[in-house]
Amino acid sequence: MDIIYDLDNIAHEPTVATIGSFDGVHRGHVAMIEETRRRAAAAGLPVTLVTFATHPRMIFDADPQPFLLSSSRVRMERLAATGVERCVVFDFNRELAAMTAREFMHKILAERLNVKLLVLGYDHRFGRPVEGENADAYIDYGREMGIEVVRAARYNEAGAKVSSSQVRRALAAGDVESAATLLGYRYPISGTVVHGAALGRELGFPTANIELEEPMQLLPQNGVYEVSATVAGEQYKGVMNVGVKPTVTGCGKRTIELFIIDFAGNLYGCNICVEFVRRLREERRFSSLDELKAQIVKDVAEVQR
Repeated sequence: MDIIYDLDNIAHEPTVATIGSFDGVHRGHVAMIEETRRRAAAAGLPVTLVTFATHPRMIFDADPQPFLLSSSRVRMERLAATGVERCVVFDFNRELAAMTAREFMHKILAERLNVKLLVLGYDHRFGRPVEGENADAYIDYGREMGIEVVRAARYNEAGAKVSSSQVRRALAAGDVESAATLLGYRYPISGTVVHGAALGRELGFPTANIELEEPMQLLPQNGVYEVSATVAGEQYKGVMNVGVKPTVTGCGKRTIELFIIDFAGNLYGCNICVEFVRRLREERRFSSLDELKAQIVKDVAEVQR
């Protein structure tokens, strides 16, 4: 997949396009992209994905809390895996945010990208809101500009709508299994192993403290999770704690600590990808370090079992 950041480097050939943030590239996104590819094949045209380097919430929210479902790197990798020919990535800034849907369609989609067919999610909206504007307005705008606008079919999983918001709700509840069903894959995080307090080593369970690749990525609800960790191309089972470690610290800062089962070696500075398998239990305060260690033994045994 060609990833284009500069429109001056794009060929002005007719294309079929779809537009979105594609946060997480979940089953709904994939279904819409597949429909776009089918329509493009029928028209004998290539596919162009239109997306943004920065999620619009980063512009509009005064103080956004972590909410992203993937880093930019992982999002691009998953979009490339759909088989599309090219992806145009815009820097979502206030100038772009000030454009109405009609202006964006005319200046960007029609004039710069030469879009002939635009496939939109069944409930997708874009552009600065205009009073009285509805989904049918996009069809009318497109007709004026020579762009056919169609709505993709709504995608459901087990009778429920699939959306990035639904995935976030599942993660906020610690339900990583439901999140995986909506996404079509286990929810992953990536980051670099940094130095911690080394308490895990003292307890007999050396842990890797992970600093996220994408600081705005959403973490599941605090708790202890079974995970699958990839280190240098090898996969391992692991136990991960997401939370504030109430037994050993009172700072209230969320951390990510991973114990990798049957792994020996120095991980400092290494990049690790972790996929959440299931939630084992809530995070809680223990009366002593011995009690904490006994629980960790049980957690590891449960994952091994």
